[in-house]
Amino acid sequence: MFPSFARDARNLRLGLATDGFNPFGNMNTTYSMWPVLVKVYNLPPWSCTAASNCIMALLIPGPKSPGKDFDVFLQPLIEELLKLWEGVSTYDAFTSGKFDLRAVVLWCIHDYPALGVLSGRITKGYYACIYCNKDPLSRSLRKKICYIGHRRYLDKTHKWRRSLAFDGHRENRGEPGKLSMHETSECLEKLKDVTPGKADGTKKRKRGQKDKEPKLFSRRSALWDLPYWKYLKLPHNLDVMHIEKNICDALLGIILCLEKNKDTVNARLDLQDMGIRPDLHLEEDEDNSVSMPAAWYSMEKEERVAFCVFLKSIRFPYGYASNLTRCISSDGSKVQGLKTHDCHILLQRILAIGLRGLVHKDIYVAVVELGKFFQELCSRKLKVDRLKRLKAEIPVILCKLEKIFPPDFFHVMVHLAIHLPDEALLRGPIQYGWMYPIERQMGTLKGYVRNRARPEGSITEAYIANEALTFCSSYMEDVVTRFNRDDEKWHHGATDGDLPIFQHGVKLLGANRQTYLDDKEFHKICWYVLNNSEEVEPYLR
Repeated sequence: MFPSFARDARNLRLGLATDGFNPFGNMNTTYSMWPVLVKVYNLPPWSCTAASNCIMALLIPGPKSPGKDFDVFLQPLIEELLKLWEGVSTYDAFTSGKFDLRAVVLWCIHDYPALGVLSGRITKGYYACIYCNKDPLSRSLRKKICYIGHRRYLDKTHKWRRSLAFDGHRENRGEPGKLSMHETSECLEKLKDVTPGKADGTKKRKRGQKDKEPKLFSRRSALWDLPYWKYLKLPHNLDVMHIEKNICDALLGIILCLEKNKDTVNARLDLQDMGIRPDLHLEEDEDNSVSMPAAWYSMEKEERVAFCVFLKSIRFPYGYASNLTRCISSDGSKVQGLKTHDCHILLQRILAIGLRGLVHKDIYVAVVELGKFFQELCSRKLKVDRLKRLKAEIPVILCKLEKIFPPDFFHVMVHLAIHLPDEALLRGPIQYGWMYPIERQMGTLKGYVRNRARPEGSITEAYIANEALTFCSSYMEDVVTRFNRDDEKWHHGATDGDLPIFQHGVKLLGANRQTYLDDKEFHKICWYVLNNSEEVEPYLR
């Protein structure tokens, strides 16, 4: 079945994407709606992520999150996917004949909490990492669980394995193990009788209490009904967008001493329990009070102000990034309200320049290497040798961060970065597996809400109307649509009568703002146009 599917290029390769959102545009969870989107990968790279090629297969209504009932809502889609796997008679316009069209789901796209909802895999606690199923890196702290010990991914002969500066112990263990196909089937077989909904009389397991047999799955997902699902090597993508967001927020919080900071009293007590970094331990004062000494990885007030002044001075090309000035606090010493794409730009491009000369060299080197890692991982073209090099570099980068920041810094989202090169080797470029196009589609669905009393009906009606208009516009030749228009002229207002100097296809910053020029500036502009236009050359000669 599988070789015959791969031989026919007409068979569809699909991706499932889902996430919960509030249709009213509020950043709260009082209303949670879950659309399930289907993406088609049998298209050119520039069309795979287009909104017109993203199909909304399901719309799970609110106001509550579906939770374990997600599989009940997913059943209609599973039935259609089973029919598509067996084959559906389809007309081929190229050969003027019929053939059996088949389809397969390559992977799912979601953020990390939605991964647990869709797959049934536990994404919290000691086994929060979906890859580290045996002897994970998780460790209990005073208030939470951290993921330290990335020395286990280094070579057995690496000098850092014998160092006591990380957690006060030497490290001789190997990498955490993964479940085989047979072991995964045994875990799911025990959950085949789990019914949807919330069970009565359940008791929560206290944090810090480990079971003898770890519970890795909360239920058997409906996706396992697909006959090919157990053979997929990458059924669920880790969302690089939110991983970058969490890492960037954690770095800025601890370096700039923001309110959401990982450098807390409990973090200092954790260092004291481990017996490492005595210069950061809590100090007792004469009046029997306890003070927290200043950390060498945090900036002073003058350095924070200098970093924020640098952010205010940055100017980006049109459409490259948002205005970071709006994220600077009123006193000019804090960065707040960053969006996911802001963190994407900061981590990969800005922090490497802005922190130079303001922080210790070890911190600067680690942040630069981390930004370069994500920059190469998110590039349009990937090479196998480069990904293998990134796979060898990321444990070293995380170990450098472990020597600098307290263990509380290393939550599961920081740890997941170590598995990203392996996923890229299986998937390819990152654009096929992250949440940016899905989040844009969610924003479009939010804009469809007109009747706030019936948000699901508003989204469904507007989506069907948009699908019909999109289908009709692809066959219109005498009407300007988004399929036949000239995008450069449409977006930048260039016409056939404009001078070539204005037909560069680039929209500059401030192009929509009216500015009054004095005579000196006006004469400079006229001189530039006259000396750089082809139409003026005959007159100049």
